[in-house]
Amino acid sequence: MCESFTLSLNGQWEYMVDPDGSYKAETFRGLSGTDGHWSRMTIPTNWELAGLHNYSGAVWFRRTFVVPEDCRSMPHVSVRFSGVDYFAHAWLNGGFIGEHEGYFQRFEFAADEFIRKDGVNLLLVRVDAPRETPGEEWPNRKGLVKGVLSHHDARPGCWDMATGQDMGTGGIWNDVDLLFSGEIRIASLEITPTLLWDSGDGLGAPDGIARARVKVTNHLQVPLACDARLELVSENCDGDRDGDAVALESRRVLLSPGMNMLDLVCRVSRPDLWWVWDQGDPSLYRARVSLVARGELCSAEALFGFREFTSDSNGYLFLNRRPIFIRGTNIIPTQWLSEYGRGMIDRDIELLRSANVNGIRVHAHVNRSELYDACDRSGILVWQDFALQWSYRETPDLVHSAVTQIREMVEGLYNHPSICIWCCHNEPSANRDSLDPILFEVVKSHDATRVIKPNSDFTEHPYYGWYYGSMDRFEHTPNGPIVSEYGAQALPDVESLAQMVGADKLWPPDFAAWAYHDFQYDQTFNVARIGLGRSIEEFVANSQEYQARLLKLATESYRMAKFTKIAGLFQFMFVDCWPAVTWSVIDYDREPKKGYWALARAFQPVLPCIVRERERVVAGLKLLKEIWVVNDLPRPHPDCLIEVALENSAGSICEQKVYPIGVPSNQAVRVYSVSPGAGEWCVTDSLEPGDYRLRLALKTVEGDLLGENDYHVAVLDPHGAFRMEF
Repeated sequence: MCESFTLSLNGQWEYMVDPDGSYKAETFRGLSGTDGHWSRMTIPTNWELAGLHNYSGAVWFRRTFVVPEDCRSMPHVSVRFSGVDYFAHAWLNGGFIGEHEGYFQRFEFAADEFIRKDGVNLLLVRVDAPRETPGEEWPNRKGLVKGVLSHHDARPGCWDMATGQDMGTGGIWNDVDLLFSGEIRIASLEITPTLLWDSGDGLGAPDGIARARVKVTNHLQVPLACDARLELVSENCDGDRDGDAVALESRRVLLSPGMNMLDLVCRVSRPDLWWVWDQGDPSLYRARVSLVARGELCSAEALFGFREFTSDSNGYLFLNRRPIFIRGTNIIPTQWLSEYGRGMIDRDIELLRSANVNGIRVHAHVNRSELYDACDRSGILVWQDFALQWSYRETPDLVHSAVTQIREMVEGLYNHPSICIWCCHNEPSANRDSLDPILFEVVKSHDATRVIKPNSDFTEHPYYGWYYGSMDRFEHTPNGPIVSEYGAQALPDVESLAQMVGADKLWPPDFAAWAYHDFQYDQTFNVARIGLGRSIEEFVANSQEYQARLLKLATESYRMAKFTKIAGLFQFMFVDCWPAVTWSVIDYDREPKKGYWALARAFQPVLPCIVRERERVVAGLKLLKEIWVVNDLPRPHPDCLIEVALENSAGSICEQKVYPIGVPSNQAVRVYSVSPGAGEWCVTDSLEPGDYRLRLALKTVEGDLLGENDYHVAVLDPHGAFRMEF
């Protein structure tokens, strides 16, 4: 019996730049690789990281290889690319084998016609990552489907027409492999889980059905009888030992010449369900498909989870028929996907979990598969954007490319249980009523198991306190049901800023140099009114403090509106994707800003919070109006105590009260309201002017801490307050 075999072509390649696009494939035929025109590059990589600095255009790559002796009997060979940015054309031994457009997809080319199984082979690849014409095409009439990877959110130079596409993402950034196979081969495997809630056992636990859609190629010119087998194996489930088979189907099928689609089905009694981490365990299963014909074996496997995503007419989300609130963030972890390896991904997952994040929005791009694998295993929900950002020219070629690529996105990521939402376009503007409905229907026709959004519109992105207005507007909880962006910029620490712009440009700030790194002058000083201070250290502190205050106010306001107006929210954004000044709460070196800790507290699964009259008060005015508890967990806490204490700057308690309360499951509830006209929680004349802290601690009657929070209170001198107010 013969399995398929994979030979990695990663490693040293030769490359030659072609800035004017004048070279042809014929130019390089027969070259041995020893001439002086070629340089060396280790593949995979984005060419910016490999030293090809700030280059846009065509680059030719080549390498030689020899087919291993034990693979020479296998009749079929293909070349597989797991990620090339952006246009790829490939030749093997002088014969053209295929072309592809896009940056995130896995694709392959048949090589049977040109492979030399008993000699040296030459693989030649032309990669073109062009610069779009500023003003004419970029940024509002783009033709490349690259989302934020060609946009100011993720590119050095930012808004500037001359520099806004600097440091491009081109290159063979992911693995290149040779695939050897027999006369039959499994080209793809999609697993669709379905939950049967009418199992009738009275326990509410559903049975599960796993449908395997298997794309199989029969290279023979005649039909071929085949034994097909689908096996489900527990991967990380509590209810079964890892590696144990839990379901099996086996049957005889007939494969027609060419491409075949097989449907195999297994039923599982009360499987362990996949849950987001704060609702349960992210249980996974492994589906294994094997086909045997004429003594030849081919097989494939895929991880999946039994889960069900739905939404109602209000736009509220349900996971396994339980309403779920998303505490999310937008993520663009890097613009250079080749550097985003397992170590960086694991670190980001750790930071997400530590911030109490249960969902991410992969913002206006498609990331590498390892990120989605990590979310599957960690129980983090994923809102997946397609790689469209702002406006595109709707030529037939662009529409065709977008349709093809969004289908490739859905097919490539289909099995990941963490993905709950597909979104076709971010802030579409001109394409809202034309291109986006087309893309929506393409996704809908392929995937009925997830929520699909035609776009994420500007109306879902309230930027009070940054692009317009005051952060106080967040108290009115506008927008919804899902707020997919909100936030404010914050400077990284002084050391990171110095590395970014140069120590000589720190103080006084060279704002022209800062603008290249996305610093927004007008929003910082004229909208947010952040104080410059008397030193760079003070400016950094002021900037981070402002972001933290805004995130706290906005997040708490939205969470108190849980399931009345709001079903989820995604802060913008989590981490810098290059050394820049952005809306992130973590800089490019993964150093948290103050906003990170504010977000982590505001995202506690069980959050005590208040509605207060104002932050600055004088004698006779109230400190707070209401006390709330937001519980995102599926379990109630009927017997709790909430401690409220006012502390001075020395940490001494000036006033303290304890209220017995009950906390229902998965709700936001007002647990206490100060009566109008009552003197409770009013500032007294005995309080000296100064800074105070109002602290909340939610505990069980046994003393276990469920959640905590705190608020700054400024008690003002009445005469000073009078002069300030009027």
